[in-house]
Amino acid sequence: MDEIEEHEFRGLVFVACMFIGAGIGLAFGRPDVGGAIGMGIGFLLMGIIRAKKIKPTPVTISLPRSLGQITLSIMGILIIVCGLCLLYKPELIYPYVASIAAVILGILFLLAGLIGWRKKGE
Repeated sequence: MDEIEEHEFRGLVFVACMFIGAGIGLAFGRPDVGGAIGMGIGFLLMGIIRAKKIKPTPVTISLPRSLGQITLSIMGILIIVCGLCLLYKPELIYPYVASIAAVILGILFLLAGLIGWRKKGE
């Protein structure tokens, strides 16, 4: 691995720490403080990585073959529960239908990305 790849690795660690810090800060209502703490941790990790000469290793994610079946089963259960809620008290479910759909779509995109990532690494 050459110096350019090591430099990129350190940069990615810094950016990841910065965004994680900002996200945690946002959860507590102070993304500026969280971002500053994340940047400090990122700079510290960049120095440690450079001093220890830590090199990135390839990451492989293996998902069980039954994951698709489990995901479809969970989605089926959620749809049945939503349908029952619509029958029982429709005003309870209408505000949440869009958010549930967004979460399910997000999970599906995440799973599709992870599965594609694994296939690319094979």
